[in-house]
Amino acid sequence: MAVKNQKSKIKNYLDPVFLSRLTNLEFVARCMVEGFFSGVHPSPFHGFSVEYSDHREYVVGDELKFVDWKVYGRTDKLYIKQFQQETNTTVYLLLDSSKSMAFGDKGAVSKLDYASYLAAALTHMLLKQADSVSLLCFSDCILNRVPASSRRTQLHAVLAALHANRSQGRTHLADVLHQVAELTSRRGLIVLFSDLLDDQQDILDGLAHLKYLEHDVLVFQILDHQELTLDYEGAIQFEDMESSDKLRVHAPALRTAYQDRVQAFLKKIQKTLGSSAIEYCLCDTSLPMDRAMIAYLAKRRRMK
Repeated sequence: MAVKNQKSKIKNYLDPVFLSRLTNLEFVARCMVEGFFSGVHPSPFHGFSVEYSDHREYVVGDELKFVDWKVYGRTDKLYIKQFQQETNTTVYLLLDSSKSMAFGDKGAVSKLDYASYLAAALTHMLLKQADSVSLLCFSDCILNRVPASSRRTQLHAVLAALHANRSQGRTHLADVLHQVAELTSRRGLIVLFSDLLDDQQDILDGLAHLKYLEHDVLVFQILDHQELTLDYEGAIQFEDMESSDKLRVHAPALRTAYQDRVQAFLKKIQKTLGSSAIEYCLCDTSLPMDRAMIAYLAKRRRMK
């Protein structure tokens, strides 16, 4: 029974609807990370290269596995071994905040909220690893930018920017990605959160610029479940969130053809990005976020 309850708790920590009921974004980030690692065995961090740095006194809550028992034997005091990771990097989180990202079917979180939860969780994880994190929110232009830093205060800066962020403007990835290329002076990992509802060649051109600068790139395509399935009944009216164009259709009559077109669209994106050595992960906002977390950790491993 205890194991079943623990699994249920972990699932909640990664469930987007559950997370949407929490108002504190820092708590959301911590829940996601702690829930994810509680459900993963062995640890995804196994094999990361670290070196001994220093000692500090033990405080309640520290993990006992890091206690230096030899020092305890000599001094009768508890000290924690501290390590400095040799693989620190700069991670640039790019968050598409265009109007299309505001979409969320009834009962589901919006694409923007889903992506924000992921960005918050990764920030929490990265700063604990002593990596530098930068956040950039954009639509057809850069809306807000938090410069890269590995300081403890960076978590609050990123979370404050995410909390204040609102969807606006149209998607125009190419121009923004070229701007990001000019702003990122230090080579690192680019993590893009977007629905990718833009011209595919423009997207590829922008990402190619980042690859030319020797950045590693990971793309999370965030889509609502209804965007993937068109699982509506009867007649329904659609409105483009960016252009306000409207279209009324009978959903069941179009569903099969629609799903075929969507799958072709997704396969083309995956193939195009794969041919440029760009990692890709599709995220359905109705599903827990563990797949996205695993995709990120897998990418980091390949960077070592």
